[in-house]
Amino acid sequence: MRTRYTFYNFLVSLITSVILPIVGMLKIRMFIDVYGQALNGLQLTIVNVITFLNICEIAYSLAFRQLLFKPLANDDRASVLKIYYGARKIFKITGTLVIALGIIVAFFFPLFSDSPLNYGETVFMFIVFLLPYGLSYYLMGPNFVIIADQKEYKINIWIQTIAILRMVAMVVVIYLRLPYYVVFFIEGGQVLLANVVAYKVALKQYPWLNQKCDDHDRSFLHNAKYTIIQRLSTLATTNTDNIVIAMFMGYNAVSIFGNYSYLTNAVSKIIQSAITSPINSFGNLFNDAKSDAYSVFTEYFNFAVLIASIISICVFVAMPQFVFLWLRRPDEYLVTVPIALLFALNLFYMTMRETVIITRDSNGLFVDAKVNAYVQAIVKVILTIVLIIPFGFVGVLLATFLTNWVVDFLYNPVLVYRKVFHATPLKYYKMVGIRLLIAAGITVVAYIGWQPFGEFAQSGFVPFLICCVGLGSFVLISAVMVYAICFKSFRNLFVRMRLLLFKR
Repeated sequence: MRTRYTFYNFLVSLITSVILPIVGMLKIRMFIDVYGQALNGLQLTIVNVITFLNICEIAYSLAFRQLLFKPLANDDRASVLKIYYGARKIFKITGTLVIALGIIVAFFFPLFSDSPLNYGETVFMFIVFLLPYGLSYYLMGPNFVIIADQKEYKINIWIQTIAILRMVAMVVVIYLRLPYYVVFFIEGGQVLLANVVAYKVALKQYPWLNQKCDDHDRSFLHNAKYTIIQRLSTLATTNTDNIVIAMFMGYNAVSIFGNYSYLTNAVSKIIQSAITSPINSFGNLFNDAKSDAYSVFTEYFNFAVLIASIISICVFVAMPQFVFLWLRRPDEYLVTVPIALLFALNLFYMTMRETVIITRDSNGLFVDAKVNAYVQAIVKVILTIVLIIPFGFVGVLLATFLTNWVVDFLYNPVLVYRKVFHATPLKYYKMVGIRLLIAAGITVVAYIGWQPFGEFAQSGFVPFLICCVGLGSFVLISAVMVYAICFKSFRNLFVRMRLLLFKR
């Protein structure tokens, strides 16, 4: 039953993570053509700032779910209710604080960089984006319960459908050249509507959450303070770029870099759908003394790194031609080899690390990783500010690369291997090193083989797709063959999948 839920979650996430970026890319190109590069950059920067104000949402989700794994698995409704009521009041207080703090920030935000809008319009735009996120805290709780129970596909279907309709509506609004603020009302309204629908669906699935409970479990607050630190670290690594670029280079530069990032983030979301869908299953796996957790981990690792290798190689090789065809602004959007390589390496790392991070968080080890989270956040911000001045976009990407591959890479695997698997982390570093060499070899061959077809691929989307099919097929077949020959744990993954598919 649990395996089936994981498959459903994966399927829903995969379908929507493919559809949304396609419609989103059309929306971005139209938005820039109609409203301008600077307004697009302003929107991206506001979203990044609000993401920091909204830091608690994902942090609370992880802290809450981690407490619910065991009682949900045992169908212990009394314990679930204690945890639920212990957290619900904190959710509402947090939502009020997010709104209050966000309004204060809104009045200072126009002073941050030269805005394409006047002062009042900039403040108004900020608040339009802010309010739905603050109000969503009042609806949290039931949504997290259904996610922890591995049934998030029941709400994801609705959330992602609303997201797709939002994109379509924005494309229509831009096509009709309606005032820009209509686009932002749709953007903000979608967040609130999705949360309301998810809330109602979750309560329908678990009506007993409405039962009164006078005994509140306060464990959530203990977990939440550590998950917030981890979330801050992640945001510092992934969401500070546009803010720093706006400060040093302006909103036009934010739009350019943001669209580069949109491409790689869209690809990342697709592969993350496959990599992170079993996260709640892992919560149960590590609570089962009979399970061979390390064998499952190595199979999961091979799957993640294989996917990361294939996608990252294709992004590195084909990114310049795709950006040219997508935005048709060669003077503004020039993807150099260093930019494409750093995007690919960062994408590879963020996919590969999920196996370690999911294992860490499923075992509650985010508590132990708080110091590393502080260091990672500080190093990322400092390196970005230092490197953006001499190197521009390359400096921003290099800051992310160094933070990932030095600070994070040298800490979390050590923590997981020593405290979960009781083994030397050198085993992990050896696995990563070998697979990096394999990926590098395939990359060199793919890059050289692509060059004669570069101009043909850039001549139109159909030629580009033809070339990408050839590139993707070569990389996929090469990687699968090497992994199947070299790694027993990868072969075991296919055995497990066959048993899953044909199990009666």
